[in-house]
Amino acid sequence: MSENSKYRDMFVQEALEHVESLNQHLLKFEEEPTVREHVDVLFRSAHTLKGMAATMSYDQIREICKKIEEIFDKFRRGEETMTTELGNVIFYGIDILKQLIHDETKKIDLGEFLNYVKNPSEIKQKNDESDAVLALQAKSPTVRVRMQDLDALVNLVGEMMISKMRLEQIMHTHDSDEGREILMTLGRLITDIQYQTMKIRLVPIDQIFNRFSRMIRDVSASLGKEVKLEVNDSGIELDRTVLDAITDPLLHMLRNAVDHGLETPSERKGKGKPETGIIRLSANRMGDRVEIQVEDDGNGIDLEAIKSKALEKQITTVEELSHMSDEEIVGLVGTPGLSTAKTVTDISGRGVGMDVVMTQVKNVGGQVKILTEKGRGTRIVLTIPMSLAIIGGLLVNISDQKYVLPLSSISTTITVNKNEIKNVHGHEMITLRDKVVPVVRVSEILGLVSTPDETNSQVNIVVVDKDGKSYGLIVDSLEREQEVVIKRLNGLSNSVNTFSDATILPDGKVALILEPSLLV
Repeated sequence: MSENSKYRDMFVQEALEHVESLNQHLLKFEEEPTVREHVDVLFRSAHTLKGMAATMSYDQIREICKKIEEIFDKFRRGEETMTTELGNVIFYGIDILKQLIHDETKKIDLGEFLNYVKNPSEIKQKNDESDAVLALQAKSPTVRVRMQDLDALVNLVGEMMISKMRLEQIMHTHDSDEGREILMTLGRLITDIQYQTMKIRLVPIDQIFNRFSRMIRDVSASLGKEVKLEVNDSGIELDRTVLDAITDPLLHMLRNAVDHGLETPSERKGKGKPETGIIRLSANRMGDRVEIQVEDDGNGIDLEAIKSKALEKQITTVEELSHMSDEEIVGLVGTPGLSTAKTVTDISGRGVGMDVVMTQVKNVGGQVKILTEKGRGTRIVLTIPMSLAIIGGLLVNISDQKYVLPLSSISTTITVNKNEIKNVHGHEMITLRDKVVPVVRVSEILGLVSTPDETNSQVNIVVVDKDGKSYGLIVDSLEREQEVVIKRLNGLSNSVNTFSDATILPDGKVALILEPSLLV
């Protein structure tokens, strides 16, 4: 262990900020080599990191920073011009810096890097290293907190303790209006502290989005494609847990867009498209959820190729395919084992298919929707919750037991007469706003004994959305909307997949949180 271990956490946090600055401004400098501001920032970041490494006695980090700093200084003095090969060398050095920062015991042979500095044309693309470090850095458990947020949290805790002591003293002697007033104050303080705690867990989504630019640059260069990544994060913040969960799916989708979605410059020119392909990565807030879109202007998904592969893998039959819409056929790409890629590549053919992407997104209560047009491009939409700790829920009764349905999945609630539920080919349906909506009885799915009230001619239905389609969940009764604190359930068998969370109700009882997408 380093003698400077007590300063290590602070060093790692600040060093990674400088490394990220190097990454982002080097990408900008490649695009705008005449803008002096970019190279000035690069020089300052390398110089500062060199000094920090020297203080901590990290000699290899200091040596790499020194060499990179010298290159930036030559840029500033006009003695050197930016080239793709020289950019590859600097990015390679940045990748090594990340590895050394994360692991203080790691030692590497600097000879290879120093040789590349002298002979930039000899370097090759190093996608694997940069991706590994991207994932490692993205999933760091550390969250930096603003001091004003911490101060607000500490003040709220102090107020809570004061109110608690006052309440204990007053309630010990007599029940009074003053006691009830303090109880109301205590409830407000608890709500405030809950809000502040959740706020601290939020992390700007651009911490992940900004790192993808470097990956897109490296992958497109190795494939001989010209790609521009357009990013719009809308200033959105996500829970750290959610952000970690979607990093791998986003990484796979972006790599897949470059590898299989976009054409080569010559192919695009032949189709009358600009030689540079466009990938758009955007995030927008939709209530208590966030919608993330990955869109490209490439080939689009070949529906006939999906059909052929689905038949080859015996995933479906010719008859079933004949009744499927284009949207349903595209949805088959989420089936395990189905890939339309003609060749397995090092870029996106690594066994992480769309089925894994969909599973990871659904594990955090999200949904995946794929829209495509052959020859025009593909758009993949992820809809995910902003937080996994507290959600808005609808409390319902099913077979004399209480359950919670997340509000984010609910379109509406309706009450219909029993005779309005029609049986079509063995499936129950209702008509809602001139559309046919399939309905399921939740008690049957959960294996509960239902005791229908024969005297009641009406049925309560919760309409939920799954992949853009509406489904109805029949429940015994609706109680109320309320915010619920999620409690993870551990040790459940894999067969229990209709719920994985629970919450504690105000009366102290436990209610399971149902996942609507797994019920229909």
